[in-house]
Amino acid sequence: MSGTTGPVAIPATVRASLGKGASRQARLKGVVPGVVYGMKKEPLALTFDPRDLAKAVMGPLRRNAVVKLELKDAAGKAQGSRFALLRELQVHPVRRVPTHADFLEIDPSKPMAMKVPLEATGKSMAVQEGAKLQLVVRTLNVSVIPTEVPEKIVLDVTGQGFGVLRAKALTMPKGVTLLDSLETPIVSLRMPRGDKEEEAAAAAPAEGAAPAAGAPADAKAGAAAPAAAGKDAPKGDDKAKKK
Repeated sequence: MSGTTGPVAIPATVRASLGKGASRQARLKGVVPGVVYGMKKEPLALTFDPRDLAKAVMGPLRRNAVVKLELKDAAGKAQGSRFALLRELQVHPVRRVPTHADFLEIDPSKPMAMKVPLEATGKSMAVQEGAKLQLVVRTLNVSVIPTEVPEKIVLDVTGQGFGVLRAKALTMPKGVTLLDSLETPIVSLRMPRGDKEEEAAAAAPAEGAAPAAGAPADAKAGAAAPAAAGKDAPKGDDKAKKK
């Protein structure tokens, strides 16, 4: 687990109305339109400076970062604050600049469902023998107080052999509850497919060696021919002796 960070403060200006027309006008002024909803309140239309908005997704927690929206009206008068999580950020397909942001208002003191990245660390015995480590899932569903969400959950695979590790192998950080099933596969330690094929080829019989059980019929016939010749040879020798 990595450490947590406090809420990121972002200035936000309350705008008069929602809708495409109002959003278009906001973008023409060089600001990003957005909305905050949740907590059984009416959605509130906002605008953001794009540089301030970037703070919501550039930190170590990315979209798990709790944001403190510091509200003000068009005249600059403070309108209180709201704690929220970024839920959707729309980006222009060509210019790659934000065009709209949706925030979900939350109670930062109550646990809620979050998605946290999974990371495997350490070198297992299987990897030392040539196995490939593969993450079956890249995120875990957990319940945690939003201000205490970890950057990631780490699984130490040191000493692990071949096979599949399940969620029950995790040690969850304090205050974090796993919502996924304990039987969920999370990490696979297996030999790469190409290596298995090479091993199979190396184990195949050399040319001229006796065929294994289940070999094709023509191989059996070819192997049986010398035996048949050897069976007839004594008969020829008997005839020579009689003469």
